[in-house]
Amino acid sequence: MTERARRMRILAAAATAGLLAACGGDPASRADLAAAAQAARQPAELAIGEFTVRASLAPTASLGPGIARHYGVEPGRDVHLLLVGVRRGPLHDEASVPAQVSARARDLRGVWQDVPLREVRSEGFIDYVGTARVPPPDTLAFEVTVHPEGAPAPGVLRFSRDLLPP
Repeated sequence: MTERARRMRILAAAATAGLLAACGGDPASRADLAAAAQAARQPAELAIGEFTVRASLAPTASLGPGIARHYGVEPGRDVHLLLVGVRRGPLHDEASVPAQVSARARDLRGVWQDVPLREVRSEGFIDYVGTARVPPPDTLAFEVTVHPEGAPAPGVLRFSRDLLPP
């Protein structure tokens, strides 16, 4: 398993753990939370020609210290890590592609916030990371605009994620 795949699994596990930690109600609500956790850990995807864009969201409060340091984030209850990768090639043999990436998020009140992204390079991979500050519970709707190097035009990845209290 590559370091990138390991980090993605850790982020997914952290998101799941954070969501499941909120369990405490009746079995139906625990089942709903488990379903929400499963959905939250799945990356959103967009195909732009031969390129694939994947975006994930994880609560920073559930990140381990090494992962938080790697991505340069300070864990916090209201801080959520947005991780965007642009790849070319088949799933288990893909290569990172430099891109121009920007993101913004809208909460349930309809308030937009820009999510400044920075490039993080590690072990041959390029990721774009940023944080959104929103106190849970809430739902964030993301718009991630991506223009991969070599693509004729940008694409926009739209997805939403429920934020549950820890």
